[in-house]
Parts: sequence; C-alpha cells; structure tokens
Amino acid sequence: MRPLYSLFPKMLAGVSPGELAALLHETGFDCVDLVVRDGYWVTPDGLAREAPAFVRGMQSRGVRVRFATTPYTPGMLAENAEPLAVMADLGIEAFRMGYFPYEPSLPLADQLNDARRQMEKLAGLCEAHRLKAVYQVHHGYSQLIQHSVSALAAVRGLPPEHVGVMLDPGNQFHEGREHFGKALDTLGDHVAAVGVKDVVWKRDPDGRHAPNKGWSAAWGPCDEGVLNWHEIGASLRKLDRPVVVNVQPFYHPQDKKRHIEALKREFAYIRQAFGEAEGSHEHA
Repeated sequence: MRPLYSLFPKMLAGVSPGELAALLHETGFDCVDLVVRDGYWVTPDGLAREAPAFVRGMQSRGVRVRFATTPYTPGMLAENAEPLAVMADLGIEAFRMGYFPYEPSLPLADQLNDARRQMEKLAGLCEAHRLKAVYQVHHGYSQLIQHSVSALAAVRGLPPEHVGVMLDPGNQFHEGREHFGKALDTLGDHVAAVGVKDVVWKRDPDGRHAPNKGWSAAWGPCDEGVLNWHEIGASLRKLDRPVVVNVQPFYHPQDKKRHIEALKREFAYIRQAFGEAEGSHEHA
C-alpha cells in the first residue's frame, strides 16, 4: 500500500485557514481535504471563488490538497459539471461524493440497480475531467450503502480509475462490523480510500432495561477505541497502489486543545499500526 494521508477537519470549521494550516503542521499532517460544505471555508455556492483561494492558501503554507469531501451526487453533477472542472483545475485527484438514500418503500435491489446506473454516468463525467468519485460506506438506516457487498453492486464493472469506494470501519462498526480483509477482497480494485475513525462502547446503567440494555457506541480516538487497526493495516499493506487514508477525528468537538492533543496521538498510532515509521510515509 502507498498511503496518502489526508485530514478531514470536521471539528475545526471555526478556525481561519492560517490557523488550520498551523494545526495541521502541529499534528503531523501535510495534506487536508478540500471540504465543500456550508459553514466551512468552501461552500457549494461559492466553490468557484472560494476553492482556489483555500487550495492556494494551503499550498503557500506547505499543506497539500489532493482529496475533497463534497455533497455532490451523480444527479447534481449531471445537471452541472462545473464542480468537477473546478476541482480538476486545482489538482484535486479524487473526491468523496454525496450519498444514495435508502427508501424502505421500494425494493432494495431496484435501488441498488439505480445507484449502479447513476454511478456509470458519473464515471463518464469523471473520465472527462480526470477525476475519481469515491463513495463512502456509511452507517444509518437512511443510507443505501452500508457494507462492501452493496457498494460493489453500485460500482461493479465500472472503471476503478474513475469510481471507487471508501471503506469506513468506524461507520461500519455501527452496523455490526465487517471483516476488513474480506471487504477489500470483495471490492478489489475499487477500494480507493479508508476512513479512519474509531468508536468506544458506553453504558448507561439507568438504561439496562431498554432494548439496547443501555449500551451505545460513541466516537473516540483510534488509540482508545475498539477497532483493531493493526489488522486493518495488515490488510491494506497487501495493496500495491495508492490508497487515501482519510483521517476523520470526530471527538472532543467542544474542546479544541483536547481535540488537537488527541489527534496528535491518534495520527502517530495509525502510522505505527499501518507499519510505518514516522516520517517514512508518503502523504497525500
């Protein structure tokens, strides 16, 4: 595996781009996602103006931007492909796309077939703009794609250089887990990224008579959570191609200092778990 580490700075939306760059260097990152969301440095409506300013500002501070987190669905991009042109012009190589919703009143197989048709159209758009769309496996009843088999149904037979899948062990844990090595084998060349975040079990004694017996899963740093990142790293090391390692720290949202200190430890832990000495890896 050739890991391309990029930080998804979800909990840092309130800081300035300059402060964000300083925090990235402090925590060991030299790459950050281009986050396209309302309330962040780049918004969907302001993409054409704000994205170049963000990317060039990061580059001037020694931070690269090669992966994007976006809300764009195949339908949105079929109507307006300008976001693809903007991202390609800025050197973005791949982007996390919007999700397919699950509609319980419709047959699941029909929904997966429709997702496959939409992904085929998106693959053509991405080929024209030299980009790769990456679908993140996500938990939640409202989500159509929650594991590797449903993800494969959406991308099977499509060019992996233009459409891929982000496995996400933390998200998948909420659905009951999936053996990571088998998930990699299932998706084959369509594995484009892995989302890195972990969960911790918590129990409310007052809820012991509830259907969940008081247990719930909460986000936590990878060096404290329940997932075996050494096992995940061993599976990833079998891949002989670049894989985006998208670090997604969702913990301590109200305490920036605590968030940054935990992120430093977590990033060092992930590099060690993935079998890399500090400073020996390639960043995104």
